[in-house]
Amino acid sequence: MLGGAVCALLIGGMGTAHAQPKDADAAGGFSIEGSVRARAEVVNGQVKPGAPDSDAMLSFRTLITARYDFGGVHLTAELDDARSYFQHGQSTAGTSETNALEPLQAFLGIDLGNVAGQKGKGVLRLGRFTASSGSGRLLDRPDWSNSPNSFLGANLDWSSARGDRLTLIAARLFDKLPSDRASIEDNQVELDRANAGLQFWGGSFTRAKALAGANTELFAYGLDERDRAGRATRDRDLFTFGGRVNRTPGKGKLDFELEGALQRGTTRGSTAASDLLDRKVRAGMANVEIGYTFAAGWTPRVTAFFGYASGDTTATDYRRFDPLFGGRRGDFGPLSLYGPASWANIVSPGVAIEAKPSKAWDFSVKARKFLLASATDSFAATSVRDAGGASGRDAGTQVEGRVRNWLVPKKLRVEAGAAFLAKGRFLTDAPNAPATGDMKFGYLTLSTFF
Repeated sequence: MLGGAVCALLIGGMGTAHAQPKDADAAGGFSIEGSVRARAEVVNGQVKPGAPDSDAMLSFRTLITARYDFGGVHLTAELDDARSYFQHGQSTAGTSETNALEPLQAFLGIDLGNVAGQKGKGVLRLGRFTASSGSGRLLDRPDWSNSPNSFLGANLDWSSARGDRLTLIAARLFDKLPSDRASIEDNQVELDRANAGLQFWGGSFTRAKALAGANTELFAYGLDERDRAGRATRDRDLFTFGGRVNRTPGKGKLDFELEGALQRGTTRGSTAASDLLDRKVRAGMANVEIGYTFAAGWTPRVTAFFGYASGDTTATDYRRFDPLFGGRRGDFGPLSLYGPASWANIVSPGVAIEAKPSKAWDFSVKARKFLLASATDSFAATSVRDAGGASGRDAGTQVEGRVRNWLVPKKLRVEAGAAFLAKGRFLTDAPNAPATGDMKFGYLTLSTFF
């Protein structure tokens, strides 16, 4: 049978909406819920070197979330059964799509009330958990992924009565296993392992409606990575800090977002044993967005935006921005067999429109230009590179859209989407760019919640 069952025991808060137990706010007792998602996708004109020109995949993600509340303290665990079928033997699909029967979360949660005299509520998680913060561009649990990142350590998420939010994390990342191609294709079961060579810590604080009705956020994250037996790394020692100002969308209102981050520290340029040079990191990213939601009819929201993330150059310093554990589906479109863009070596202006014709229906269409911030670095997530910079900076233009419908409210939802990348000069002329033509992608998803 093609849909392996995954069981997910998850607590509310840091996961996606469907992963929060319905009775999570109850003062005692047991609660359980889950979801099953099937997604079919197909791609043609693959942009990544060494990947097949065309590929297709059928994947399943089953989550079952359970929690026992003792009153002020609760136990939560989550199993994630992510399986994939029919993809090409050299497919770009990997551990984000396939991770069979994995206990994704298992932690003790301590409920928090007032903090420093401020009324509010939150939770301190101790154990294995998933996490997200702020815009999610540096730390996120993206819903697109069948197998999101998880951590071992401590995580605090607290919100005040007026809407302020504090998040803190100190943890190790779990390595997803198995990671070899043959085992992934066979959907083999192997428990993930906490990476003793990677430490991640930091947090963010958001002040609600601090400036003219806009929220302001400050964040800082540290990452310390070292080689360990059987695993070579770039020995990253990164400190990423920045801020965000945003006004949430509302009918008949203008909304906006400004986010920026700087990255400092040291890293090596590759994982090769011969690369022993620790380069100083001087990287950064920025995102600017402005939108307006019309009050009548389908309440369409139109937006214009501009994204930038630095790329490496021939300078002594390392200039490529590292997006840590952030998500990119919301900014750059669908992932899995697609996903050429990421928050690394990119300059990307664009426009979008989204609307909700009814309570059951919603759709969005987005177009954005892709340019390289550095002509000598690989573009975003593609691994396509021209070290001499002779192929220019034009990576192309992407148009993508999706439509969703609740067939049964809060129980059964269907989603369909597509993306088209008209490749620019860089993605056709770079030395390792595959001659596959423009990139086309489509998917169909059916999700049920219980």
